[in-house]
Amino acid sequence: MSQLDEVVSAQKTLEDCVLRKMEELESQIQSAGPAKDTVARVADEFRTFRELVFSMFKLLRSQISECAKQVDGLETRHRRKALVFQGIAEVDGENASAVVLDVINKRLVSNSLPASSIKACHRLGVAGKAHHRPILVRFSSYEDKSAVWKAKKGLKGTSISVKEFLTKTRQTIFGKARLHFGMRDCWTQDGIIIVKAPDGSKHKVTSFDVLNPLLAKYPKAQGSDNLQKKPR
Repeated sequence: MSQLDEVVSAQKTLEDCVLRKMEELESQIQSAGPAKDTVARVADEFRTFRELVFSMFKLLRSQISECAKQVDGLETRHRRKALVFQGIAEVDGENASAVVLDVINKRLVSNSLPASSIKACHRLGVAGKAHHRPILVRFSSYEDKSAVWKAKKGLKGTSISVKEFLTKTRQTIFGKARLHFGMRDCWTQDGIIIVKAPDGSKHKVTSFDVLNPLLAKYPKAQGSDNLQKKPR
């Protein structure tokens, strides 16, 4: 669990605890018999206090949300030179950099990239006989990464595909957007999710705060199966 996740979890625990205590106190005030004037005054003070607490929680949630967006943005910029290759056969003792470079130079770029164009390269996840693990490639320059990304259509007709190395948050947003709008109408560019709405308008999405209004504005047609569309 990341430090940000721990902060969110702690905030949620604190909020639940305070709300529970307020509900208990309110219940006691409402069930009190004697001293009605005193109870009424305490109840009024309690309502004021409760509104203050709610406003504090709202502010705290807003600050945590903004912090999460900033962290996600920084992580996205850190990944701007990286791509993930999927479908490349895995061989024991392989040189992942050489394998990827061979695919790139044979299928994607006209001017061969030197070995120095790849800063780091390795498989992701745990090895298994049932699947070939994807390969994370970090390029030495954004220009080399961009050239490979723009030429990705050269992999059409093969078992290999390439995608951007999205953060966990943006990968979740991307998946939800594709499920709603269809794979053909959702793609990424430099970590930004592009959504093409049914009316032809295009929207840049980087958070659920941006995606959710789009989901509400363009409801998914009943009975549609957008995932059957070919990916862009």
